[in-house]
Amino acid sequence: MDAKLTLEDFDWLREIKAGTGGTRNPPPIPMNIASKLGAFGFVKSNGLGGFTITDDGRGALLEQDMRDAEDR
Repeated sequence: MDAKLTLEDFDWLREIKAGTGGTRNPPPIPMNIASKLGAFGFVKSNGLGGFTITDDGRGALLEQDMRDAEDR
């Protein structure tokens, strides 16, 4: 497993966050990305074949968004 998250991983984490809020269902996540996000503790299975974002995942997104803002 790659020890670093990619921009694509964070994009998928945003999709999961949007789906967790109940506004819409995220598309099916590729298993390699779901495994990586799960290994970091950023997502967990929702028991329905999908995933929900964890508090750690929300924190990671916030940190990434702050880094992105600094880069602009």
